[in-house]
This record gives sequence, C-alpha cells and structure tokens, in this order.
Amino acid sequence: MSAEIKCPKCNVGMNKLDVNGAETDECPSCGGIWVDNCEEKQVMEMDPKVFTMEDVKNFRKTYDPEGKAEEVKYYKCPRCDKFMWRKNYMHYSGIVVDKCKNCGIFFDKNELEKAAEFVEKGGVEYEKVKTVTRDIADTRVNITKRINRTERQMYRLHWIGRFLSMIGL
Repeated sequence: MSAEIKCPKCNVGMNKLDVNGAETDECPSCGGIWVDNCEEKQVMEMDPKVFTMEDVKNFRKTYDPEGKAEEVKYYKCPRCDKFMWRKNYMHYSGIVVDKCKNCGIFFDKNELEKAAEFVEKGGVEYEKVKTVTRDIADTRVNITKRINRTERQMYRLHWIGRFLSMIGL
C-alpha cells in the first residue's frame, strides 16, 4: 500500500509489518512502529465493545499509564516531512507518541502494545466519559459566568431606574 519510509528517529528504512491485518512499518534499529491514520482503528482493534459504567469508573485501577521520562525531541513525519506533535495518545493513556495530523502516528518500541492495552481495557470509553464530564464542567462555568453578568446588569438597571425616578424622569 505505501512506499518505503524511513524511521523518523533513526533515519533508516523501515520494514513492512502486519498488525491485525493492517500494514504498518517497523524500524529494525529502534523498534518503533509507524501507523498510518487510516489504519489506526484496525491496528488497535477498535471494534465496538460493551463496558459498564463500573468498568469505566474502575479503568484507572486496571490500567497503569506508561509515564516514562525522556528527553523531548521532535521528529519529522516520514510521509510529509513536517514536524510531528508529541501527544498523549487518546489524552489519558500516559503514552506520549509522535503524531502527524495528516499522516499517522509513530510509536516508540513497546508503545503500540501499551496503547492496545489502553484500548482493550476500556480507555476509549474512559476518554469519552472524561470528555463529557469536562464539557459539563465547562458548561457549568459558562452558565455561572452568564448568570453573574446578567445579575450585575440587572443591578445596574435597578439603580439607574431609582436614580431616574429620584430626578423625576
């Protein structure tokens, strides 16, 4: 499907690798794996699964984030040659990957397996719940700000009305 690409870290040609029926590229030197955007769901086996709210609540008890400390370096995308962003995979996984918005994701050695574990244990659903929870909290803050602004305006109008009635208008 894709032309041979070079590892963004090692700059060596990557070998084709089949992961869950999707073609990925693996670096023979560092063990990193490149996954094209269009193949991410297949690689991660993101088939719809049913998780209870209890499963989602207990997610952090069953999943241990990667959390490794390393020197921050930015790499160029092996497809488009633009610098990739360093992103926490799916926001809550604790796995910092190199992501090209248009082309794909580069997983360092063992990160793909850790990301698959995140998905398998319900990380996608956990992220959805966290996102909705965050959105609800943001909405509450915005509503409170608007209510306070409206109350201040009403207070000003009240005093303007009293002033106008005092001067006979």
